[in-house]
Amino acid sequence: MPDTGVTASCEIEVRTDPLTGAVARINRARQGRPRQQEATPVPEAMKGCPFCRENIESSTPTFTPDFCQSGRIRAGRAVVFPNMYPLSPLHGVVVFTPEHKLEINGYGPEELADGIMASAAFARAASERGYPFHFLGWNHLSQAGASILHPHFQVIAGKSPVSSLRECIASCRSYREREGRCFWDDLLESEVGSQRYVGKTRGFSWIAPWAPTGTCEVIGVLEGEEPSLLELETECVLGLADGISRILRGYWELGIRSVTMGIFSLPPGHGEGTFRLHARIMGRSRRMGCDRAFLELYGWEVGLTEFPEEYAASLRGFF
Repeated sequence: MPDTGVTASCEIEVRTDPLTGAVARINRARQGRPRQQEATPVPEAMKGCPFCRENIESSTPTFTPDFCQSGRIRAGRAVVFPNMYPLSPLHGVVVFTPEHKLEINGYGPEELADGIMASAAFARAASERGYPFHFLGWNHLSQAGASILHPHFQVIAGKSPVSSLRECIASCRSYREREGRCFWDDLLESEVGSQRYVGKTRGFSWIAPWAPTGTCEVIGVLEGEEPSLLELETECVLGLADGISRILRGYWELGIRSVTMGIFSLPPGHGEGTFRLHARIMGRSRRMGCDRAFLELYGWEVGLTEFPEEYAASLRGFF
């Protein structure tokens, strides 16, 4: 816990639907998450924001020494610390800029790259401790499900992949067996130069998918064969960050102010040549508040605060 030296623990239950295999992650403590108000003027918001540079050291928790000797992971100006309301045994918060700026057209490639590299460092440390699968997500502003508005990524690590990644792996393998080719090679061959092609950055092609899953969704596909964020060379990290930054500036011109993003990555050595590292990003509604964030939209799992046994008991009296 921040400023106390006390090691915090949370009860996290991961439940799987016996019919569909759908996954729900439940942590009652998340009911107590602090929530920032978007309308608060920036100078006032900075005073109470736990992620701003003047507060982050005293207001955020640290990893145990056996995970990170210094307590927090750093890359450039990005800082990683444990989520106080986790949905996985290892759940990191990645504050990729110390500045309390909320406009998505203001994030440059360098600060986004710092956040991606810090996320990879967290995932690498988790993998070394027996949690090889990772998933990087971003919810920006309350419309996307964020409780703290200061820009930050989240990375969850586990012994198995999130549902969407597991299905993606299976679909990639099935495509190879059926077509004899890699799906991602065929996607790039058919879409680069099409009406849905958006552009190229170092190592990545950016495409509007044939069947988007959200508002103005764009997918960035690594042109190389690496399946893992942990193996991505610095130039490609900068290319990924540059593409995200360009998409955000384009969204701003389209009137989009809030986004959700997921980066799909496997542990090194996985995928058997059928999987390709890729990012997906979508615009979000302008309405305030939302209970569907990166885990629901891009992880195909839900993060909850209520246990079904308890709310069933409350509803039972009406029958």
